[in-house]
Amino acid sequence: MNPIFFDVQQLAELAKNSPEELERLRLKEVEDLISRAPEHLRARLRGLQFQIDCKRQLHKNPLGACIEISRMMLDSLQNLNLAVRGELKSPRISHTARPTEVIAFPARAN
Repeated sequence: MNPIFFDVQQLAELAKNSPEELERLRLKEVEDLISRAPEHLRARLRGLQFQIDCKRQLHKNPLGACIEISRMMLDSLQNLNLAVRGELKSPRISHTARPTEVIAFPARAN
């Protein structure tokens, strides 16, 4: 499998002059990459791409989306490190997860 490298200048030009064309190219390349992956990985890759797309939509600017996606990658890398060391307690450990306390509210009197 030969990787395809894009000219950064051409991508910058597309971003500046034709963002819709750049988005079409991005979608095509993502789909091509997933379709070339082994079949047993495709559903997981589609799920991951869905999460990435959601993060991108939640942020109004590209930098915020980039930071959020970087956090996802960091969480995944930390989980991999824990798994390699045999310390992974659960499949999902996030640096943003915090213990929660459930508070009971009294019933309203009608």
